[in-house]
Amino acid sequence: MIGEGQPPQPPARSTAPAPSSSLSSTALASRAQTRRRRTSTLVLAIQIGLVLLLILGMFALNASAGNLIMPKPTDILDESIKLWSDGTMLRALGESLTVIGLGFLLSASTGILLGIVLGGFPLVGRILDPFVNAMNSTPGAAFIPLIIVWFGLYTEAKIVVVWNAALFPILINTAAGIANADKDLVEMARAFGAKRLTLFWRVMVPDALPSILSGLRIGAAISTVGTVIAELTMAQSGLGGLLAAAGNRFQMDRYFAVVIVLMALGTALTALLRWAERRFGRWRVAQRNAQ
Repeated sequence: MIGEGQPPQPPARSTAPAPSSSLSSTALASRAQTRRRRTSTLVLAIQIGLVLLLILGMFALNASAGNLIMPKPTDILDESIKLWSDGTMLRALGESLTVIGLGFLLSASTGILLGIVLGGFPLVGRILDPFVNAMNSTPGAAFIPLIIVWFGLYTEAKIVVVWNAALFPILINTAAGIANADKDLVEMARAFGAKRLTLFWRVMVPDALPSILSGLRIGAAISTVGTVIAELTMAQSGLGGLLAAAGNRFQMDRYFAVVIVLMALGTALTALLRWAERRFGRWRVAQRNAQ
């Protein structure tokens, strides 16, 4: 028993080594990589399962409704092989890619430049905003007769249709991204005497990259749709022309073969833009760290 005037003794310290409070960075990175790999495998398995269910559903619909409603997947495959073998699909794809590529490049360049101007100069943005909204809210099909009168029925007119369809999503997203750039970074750059061009390139554009790339992704999807519409309403050519010819003759196996190519084309464009987003996202981080 401790005496009345004796101070209490401190508790004895443990000599056992303390357990590690956290895992090493290498172990954490390994676990994260394993988790991402498992997630990717799960996503791929689910996607393959959905494709198989879709194919089974097509067989079931064909059995219940007939070839006119839904052709057999095997017939679609046979028709696809025939179209690729005789060069019909390749020629049509080349014509459509020319229209999509030129129209999208034109809309991307003009949309980003105009978006930077509208977002970077608030007064200009306020002046032109009603006109941009009016043009964006007008259906693109309303301009097709005018485009035909001005540019004819062939490739130039189709490129203009694609440009008109894809321009405004790119422009609006770019302008929003530039206008909402980090105000603190902008003010800091101005305080250090940054010129207007340097301010755009080193501060606003890197900060607006997610919005710009989102607009480009939407514009790419709309470019594919605009190309098919142009090829259906003007001189029929490319994949849209094949769609029109197959639909008019009720050749549904050929029709679906062309639709599959269009779906694959849209998927490839989206994947390409996602890769660009990841690549330029790293550049954006490097730019922000250097500021």
